[in-house]
Amino acid sequence: MKFLTIMAVVLVYRNWFGGNPVRDAFSTESWFSSIRGSIGAGNLRYLVAVIIPAVAILFLSDVIDSWLFGLLNLALSIAILLFAIEVVDLDVLIDDHRVWAAEQQQGGDFFTDITYEVFQGIVPALFWFLILGPAGVVLYTLSERYLAQLGEDDSDMSLVEQLLYWMEWIPARITGLIYALLGDFRGGLDALLDVFADTQNSNAFVLGNTVRASMTANNPDDEFLDLQWLLENSIWGWVAIAALLTILGW
Repeated sequence: MKFLTIMAVVLVYRNWFGGNPVRDAFSTESWFSSIRGSIGAGNLRYLVAVIIPAVAILFLSDVIDSWLFGLLNLALSIAILLFAIEVVDLDVLIDDHRVWAAEQQQGGDFFTDITYEVFQGIVPALFWFLILGPAGVVLYTLSERYLAQLGEDDSDMSLVEQLLYWMEWIPARITGLIYALLGDFRGGLDALLDVFADTQNSNAFVLGNTVRASMTANNPDDEFLDLQWLLENSIWGWVAIAALLTILGW
């Protein structure tokens, strides 16, 4: 069922344009606001806002796992993954960057930023679905959105940042390996190994370094096309991983 779920969600992801109606139907902002208004302690807020819903989904998915031959659990899993994903329009982002670069308005490392944005939009959700089922997706997605609404003065900010860092640590490195397999294998693998055990730099840094080294374009005009191809097709690497785990009986 996990392979079917991931295959269905990736197909939607690759052909989905516009907003996310599943996400729009379940607003995390109102949920977090209600928790913030009723609970003062930061860590307790996180427990109620994120951990308890994840545990509830864990029990629910376990209860309905055998109902209707598993179809109810399949529907729940697909709905939660669709709620979790964020579709990035690479065509628009890359075209905007060309304009900004021409006007010298673009700051930061574009390759790292866009690579991490695409990664964060779907990969951790797929990884934690494979590990913990829909409960893992809820844990990661609510944590990521919970962090986004925190301020620097919030006491639980450091805790959530560290949790998200480690939740992304393994999928970031697996994704880096996928970049290498799809592109310049030697260059990509060398870059990945250089930062594989690095716990000082961000996961965005690891992904940005690896995707740059995996690109095979010989001139700047082709770099954007190369980057887009790697990012779009790396998602199929996760489908292959799901298929392999299914064959192995995971």
